Amino acid sequence: MSTKQNYKFARMSIDIPVKDHQRIKILAAAEGISLKDFVIECIHEKMYREKKPNAKTRKAMMEARKGKVIKAKTIADLYEALGI
Repeated sequence: MSTKQNYKFARMSIDIPVKDHQRIKILAAAEGISLKDFVIECIHEKMYREKKPNAKTRKAMMEARKGKVIKAKTIADLYEALGI
């Protein structure tokens, strides 16, 4: 990511543990990018990542793949089967 484009920036100041700061500097240097670009990339990865299903949803997906599904002819039947 290049921060040299025509973006407007706001300054942010945060306190982080010294060990984390040192590690961030090492990781940025290993990637050959500035500390600023590294932090912005990390923020973007967190903010714009693809949504992933949570554990409950993953379990339901696996059960559906195995054929463990509730079959109902109507929404009322489905609610009754689910105990709703």
